[in-house]
Amino acid sequence: MTTRNTFAQGMTLTWRSLVPLRNQPGELIQLLLQPIFMIVIFVVVFGAMSGDQAGAVQHLLPGVLTQVALTQTITTGLRLAEDIGNGVFDRFRSMPIARSAPLMGRILADTATMTLTVAVALLVGAVVGFRIRTSPLEALGGVALLLVFTLALGWVSAWLGLRAKSAASMQGMATAVLLPLTFGSTALIPAANLPSVLQWWAALNPVSHLADSLRALFTGGPAGAHIWITLGWAAAIAAAFVPLAVRAYSRRIR
Repeated sequence: MTTRNTFAQGMTLTWRSLVPLRNQPGELIQLLLQPIFMIVIFVVVFGAMSGDQAGAVQHLLPGVLTQVALTQTITTGLRLAEDIGNGVFDRFRSMPIARSAPLMGRILADTATMTLTVAVALLVGAVVGFRIRTSPLEALGGVALLLVFTLALGWVSAWLGLRAKSAASMQGMATAVLLPLTFGSTALIPAANLPSVLQWWAALNPVSHLADSLRALFTGGPAGAHIWITLGWAAAIAAAFVPLAVRAYSRRIR
């Protein structure tokens, strides 16, 4: 199977994963409502409590974007677990397609919906006062960095979905992975305000580096090494979990 054929099959299965959203718009609406609720809760409410609404919006919204994107990566594993339960993989077993194509299709489809979610979040952010203070190229770089990282994390979700016995157990495992990543980071709280026992973890946490990168790329200020560290984490996660997910898929369709 050539790389070109694998990519073509992956794109075909990407379209297969996106078509149901046209027939069941409720699922897409739910995905788009999530960032709105999180922005209202974290940015508007917490910002008002802080006494500096404008400053809080500028600081919190990149962190909320990070949390929204990471939370939606759970969708990849959930859909794969549902496909297993519905017998979809039994049909894939008899088809002459690359082992990675169904996984690629699912992850690329979720990345496409993620792009729409990020766009909605930025629009809602603009309504509540968030302002991008960098160049269009830097802002697009921030969106691209967010998508690259969540694309890599999507392979972790895929692996969990293929290992899980049900969609419910997959959601539980994914939540256990994401909670320390999201809430043990500087996405919403500055490192200096975290308990000392968590500050060392926040400094290592890739989500902290992602959130700080987005702040620099959207609102200005020095990015330091955060962007390169985020890209390094994305590459390491993909290098580890792409083969693990493909191997888990191969075992499920035997």
